Amino acid sequence: MRTLYRAARVHQPTDAPGHPPATALVVDDTTIRWIGPAPDVPGPVDRTVDLGDALITPGFVDAHLHVTETGLLLRGLDLRTARSVTEILHRVADAAHHTDTHLILGHGWDDTLLAEHRPPTRTELDHAAEGRPVYLSRIDVHSAIVSTALAEACGAPARDGWSADGRVERDAHHAARDATRHHLTGPQRRAVQRDALTHAAAHGVVAVHEMSSPHLVPDDDPRHLLAVIAHAAAQGPVAAGPLAGLGQALPAVTLYHATLVQTAEQAQDVATRLGVPLAGLAGDLCVDGSVGSRTAAFTAPYTDAPGHHGHQYLSTDQIRDHVAACTRAGLQAGFHAIGDAAVHTVRRGLRRAAEQVGIAAVRAARHRIEHVEAIDDGVADLADLGVTASVQPAFDAHWGGPDGLYATRLGTARALAMNPLADLVAAGVALVLGSDSPVTPVDPWGTLRACLFHHVPAQRLDLRTALAAHTTGGWHLIGADDAGHLRSGAPATFAAWWVPGGTGPDGLPTLQPGTPLPEGLLTVAGGRVLHSRL
Repeated sequence: MRTLYRAARVHQPTDAPGHPPATALVVDDTTIRWIGPAPDVPGPVDRTVDLGDALITPGFVDAHLHVTETGLLLRGLDLRTARSVTEILHRVADAAHHTDTHLILGHGWDDTLLAEHRPPTRTELDHAAEGRPVYLSRIDVHSAIVSTALAEACGAPARDGWSADGRVERDAHHAARDATRHHLTGPQRRAVQRDALTHAAAHGVVAVHEMSSPHLVPDDDPRHLLAVIAHAAAQGPVAAGPLAGLGQALPAVTLYHATLVQTAEQAQDVATRLGVPLAGLAGDLCVDGSVGSRTAAFTAPYTDAPGHHGHQYLSTDQIRDHVAACTRAGLQAGFHAIGDAAVHTVRRGLRRAAEQVGIAAVRAARHRIEHVEAIDDGVADLADLGVTASVQPAFDAHWGGPDGLYATRLGTARALAMNPLADLVAAGVALVLGSDSPVTPVDPWGTLRACLFHHVPAQRLDLRTALAAHTTGGWHLIGADDAGHLRSGAPATFAAWWVPGGTGPDGLPTLQPGTPLPEGLLTVAGGRVLHSRL
C-alpha cells in the first residue's frame, strides 16, 4: 500500500538553500519511496494522510534509557517537583491511605531543591507510610531513602553505604533496589515496560538503547522486554481513522547488559545465559557514581565535602580486560563514567586494551562511554580510540551553570567545565544523546534545547548537529546506518510534530527558552504506527 504523508515541512539534513522544501513523503509498506514538494508526488497513491502544519523529522533514538525503571516511575510517586520534605511525606501518606499496594515506590527527590536541604528520614517515612516498605530514589538514582521495613527486609544496615537515617548508596542501595524490583511478577514487569515504551513513542522516540544491569533488574527482565515488543508487533492493524490498516508496534530496543568480564568466553556466556541478543556488555557498568550523591570520582575533592573524592568502582586493569574481551567477542564494551578521575581510568583502560588487541579492532568495535561529564586532557585520545560518547545534555540544563547543583558540589569553575559537548565534537568524538530516564524525562526536544542553550556558550551545539546525534547517531552506533535517514529507499521511520513555539528559516523549531516544545502527532517505524493523535 502506497501512503502519501503531507506536511508543512519534511526535514532533510541535505536541504539546500534555494531549493523548494520537501513537504511530502511516499511510503510503500515499510520503505520510503519518495520525498519532495507535495505538487511533485509521482504516480498514484492508495491513501493520503494530511498532517496539516506539521513538521516531519527522523524519529529519535534515546541512547540511554532504563525501560523498567521508567515504567515504574510512571506508575509510582513522581517526586521531581517536590520542594519540601513535608510535601514528599504527604505524597507517601496519601499513597499509603489510598492504595492497597504493599510497597511504596517513588523517585526524583533532590535535596538541593528541598526547603529543608535534606531528604526525609527513615523515621519520617515509617510514620507517613504506616510501617510499609518504602523506597524513594534520588533524582540521579545513585542513592535513595528507605523505610525501616524495607531496610530490615533487604539487610541494608549490614552493607557498605548504609546510614542510620535511612539513606542508602553503593552496596546498601543495590540491596534495597533488588528487594523492590525482584518482587514484580512477569505480567507486572511487562506492563510497566509497555508503559515506558508507549510513553517514549508519544515523544517521537522510535528506538531505545536499554541499559540493563544486574544491580537494576533481574536476568529475566530483557526477555520480558522483548516479549512485550513481539506482542505489540503481533497485534492487528490500526482499526479506524486515516491510518486504518497500517500495522502497529512499539519502539525498537537495542539491549546492553552491564556485566564485567575478563575473557571473550565469559562475554559470550553472558549472552547465552540471558537468552537475548546483546549489542554489548555496556551501559551502567559503573566506574563511579553521580555528582548529586557525591559518588562520582574526581581528582580534586568535593567543594561541599572537603577531603571526599567520590568512589571509583573499577580499576584500569579491569577495564582493559573487559574491553579486550568484548572486542574479541564482537560486542561493544561501555562504562558509566562521570567524574574526571573515572573518565581518565576508562581512557587508560581502553588504551591498554588497544595494545592487546590492536587499535583498529578497538575502533571498529564502537565502544561507548556513558555520561562523560568531566574530562581530563584526553579528549583527543577518546577520538583516536573510536569511542562514542553517550551523553545527556539535560544534565547541564538541570544541574549546570554557576548556581546549579554542580557548582554547589564542585565549585563554579569545575561546574562550568562539565558536559563539554562542543569540545567532544571538535575533537572528533561521536556523540549520541539520551535521557537516562528516569533520571531526566524522555524529552527529545528538551534535550536538543539543552544542546542549543548549554550554560557555557562555547559548549553549545547547533540544532542540526544535535538533531543528527539524537537520530542517525543512535542508529550508526549499532550499525544500522539507513534506519535514521529520511531518504528514498530507507525504512519508513519518522515522527510528525505540531510546533507551537515557531520555526526558523530552515523549518526547524527555534526551541527558544520559555517557548512551548513541539508536540508529537505521529510516530512511525518501518511503516508501523507507534503513536498517533490523528
